[in-house]
Amino acid sequence: MQDKRYQVFISSTFEDLQAERRAVQDVVVSTGDFPVQMESFPAADEDQFEFIKSLIDQCDYYVLIIAGRYGTVAEDGQSYTHKEFRYAVSKGVPVLVMLHGNRGTIPADKSEATDAGKKRLADFITEAEDGRLRKTWTTLDGLKLAVREALDHAKATKARVGWVRGDAVTSLETLEELNLVRKENDRFRQALGNLQIEVPLPSIPAASDPIEIDLLPVSIQNRSGTTSGSQARIKGTWISVFPIFFGNLKWRSNDWNGDYHYSVDDDDSCVAIGSSLAGEVAAVDTSGMFKISKGTLDRLSSYYTEAGLMITEGVNPFTETAQRVARRHRISDQASSNLALLEGEVKVSTATSELDNEIPF
Repeated sequence: MQDKRYQVFISSTFEDLQAERRAVQDVVVSTGDFPVQMESFPAADEDQFEFIKSLIDQCDYYVLIIAGRYGTVAEDGQSYTHKEFRYAVSKGVPVLVMLHGNRGTIPADKSEATDAGKKRLADFITEAEDGRLRKTWTTLDGLKLAVREALDHAKATKARVGWVRGDAVTSLETLEELNLVRKENDRFRQALGNLQIEVPLPSIPAASDPIEIDLLPVSIQNRSGTTSGSQARIKGTWISVFPIFFGNLKWRSNDWNGDYHYSVDDDDSCVAIGSSLAGEVAAVDTSGMFKISKGTLDRLSSYYTEAGLMITEGVNPFTETAQRVARRHRISDQASSNLALLEGEVKVSTATSELDNEIPF
């Protein structure tokens, strides 16, 4: 929102309300706005009144202070204060009427002395009060409070153009340009959404296509030394690897505020799958001594997801079809028959520690 400042025209009879005009001026300045008043050129003739009209044209609000005098009367029988008021009304400038609440206490030298003057003042008050925000005052402090409240209310209910700093205008122009760009982007997105675009996807291998998997060694240290697996490469098919993948993927179901989702332990899965694959092509105990890489695990998971055997979210990573496929391959023992050693060898060796573990006495 722009930090606006407003021009406020202060209108009243002059000689009798100089202190009141200064009080209202102080209020306008304290709110950060600009007071406009003709202290040096009170409206006393038509030429000056034309100049005052040009000032009213530039103002956002018009504060009218009425006390005990009607004011200097022009040739048309209206006071210049009355003429200012009517001009502001004709231009649509919001008028805030500050009416003295106890005119009987106003000194005689600040009140109308003739019946004609009193009638003009009464008629002016009736016209000014009609359908407008009006507040009463009897003291300078009361007048200040009334003006502040009236201005706050007018700003909230009768929005005006106001004034902003030059750099703020630049910022406003920038925001307007950004808003236009946003609208263009919205139209562009809508147009794209209406297009029927088919994005070609790369094909995936057939279930019977070959796959090569590197087996990496795992080393375990104990009191007798270090036991390690070897490095090897095996070959098989995507579907022949699946029963081993299915049986050794380490996952668990997590409860997130009643919403269950599975998560996979990558490290444990890599070791379990690698060791099981090694055991399919060797006659040694390979438990915990081999692993596959994280990249291989991700590659297998992606393939089985695209093949409809896995899902990315849910309680269980495997579909019902996957469970049936794994069971049937285990029954027919097709997995082990389609796996073979391609490079290296699958073995487990122990390097004995040279340290003397005996405790001397």
